[in-house]
Formats: sequence, C-alpha cells, structure tokens
Amino acid sequence: MRAFHPEAEGWSSALEPWEREYLAGLFKQIADLLGADAPAASQRPGPRPGESPRDGNVLAALDFEPAAPDAGASSSLPASLAPLLDVLLPDASEDPEVAVEVAALTRSQLRDDKRSRMEDVVHELLAPTGPGGAVLVRAGQEGRWLGALNDARLVLAERLSIDSAEVAEQVHALAWDDAPVEEGERQRWNRAMALSYDMLSWWQESLVAVLLNGDGPA
Repeated sequence: MRAFHPEAEGWSSALEPWEREYLAGLFKQIADLLGADAPAASQRPGPRPGESPRDGNVLAALDFEPAAPDAGASSSLPASLAPLLDVLLPDASEDPEVAVEVAALTRSQLRDDKRSRMEDVVHELLAPTGPGGAVLVRAGQEGRWLGALNDARLVLAERLSIDSAEVAEQVHALAWDDAPVEEGERQRWNRAMALSYDMLSWWQESLVAVLLNGDGPA
C-alpha cells in the first residue's frame, strides 16, 4: 500500500490486488449494513499469489460475524451489528424526543448518502482508473472519500472497542506485535482486526496529508 500523491485528475494510490480486495470487501459490507437489515457474510477465495499469512489475516477480519437468519424469521438487525449502525447513524441530539423527531426526517437520507459513498469507493477499488491501475480519488470527490474512509474506521473502532487514545495505542501495538506461539481464534481475530484498523488509518491519513499540504491535482 502506497500513499496518495497528486495526479492530473486528482490523487492516486497504488495498491496490491489483495489490498484492493480487502478494502472493497470492507466497504461493501458496510454498504450492505447501511442498505439492509442484515448484511451477507463475506466469502473470499484462497490465497492469491504473493499473499502472505499476515495479508490473509487482514482479509479474514472482514467478517462482521452476523447471525444467519432462519427461513421465515424476522429480518431485524442482529444485536451484534446494531452498535455498528449506531456509530454510522448517530442521534442528532442528546434529547431523546428531539433525536427521534430529527431522525425521522434525516436518517433515511443520511443512510442513503453514506451507502452511496461506500459503493463509489468499492467501484473504484474493483476497477481502478488511476495511472498504472492505481486507485484514483478524482478532484471534487475527496470529501466523499474522506467520509467513507472515516465511516469505515468508525466501524472498525467499534469492533475493537476503541474509546480512548490509550486503547488506540494498544490496538496499534497489537497490530504489529509478533503473534504468540499459542493464540486462540478470538485473539487471532482481534489481531487481524487491529491490523485492518491500522492499515486503513494510515491510508486515510495519507490522503488527508496531501490535501492539507495543498498538493492539488498536478
């Protein structure tokens, strides 16, 4: 994964195929979460050529662990996924009555806007339009990209229970520490999710950096 840099039409970042697959899968799951009561579980093929075990762990962390609904059962959102939707669609007011009133007017539009941003990012990741097959953020679309990247980080932060700078530092350390000889399935999942969060955070920061530095399209 390489940092964003200016291009004639915007800003591009060269990614490995598995990195684009990872990000597309992540954004697609979040788009599904925004667009339906229960997103479908992620399924992926075997390792790609050149994909390391660490790469595979990142891709394995995509599963939001949704509960499979029974035939004919209610399609309400599984309890384990409800907090993810809450961070994506927060209440507009601390006053419960006001929040309900405002949500009735804006929640559907906000959901649609966020889902549309996610789908735009997925499309570019799966069929990149930048030079040499790099991912391209076109000038004028940077706000939509930053919004989608931030929402994805919010979802991962919720899964990792990041609620302070101290916990964020612990997650960063977990992402890059060597795995212990004996590691349970849950611990392996946590490590993979931490690496996913760290990877996405770095990518978002690289885009923010070129924008703040005034590095506009070449």
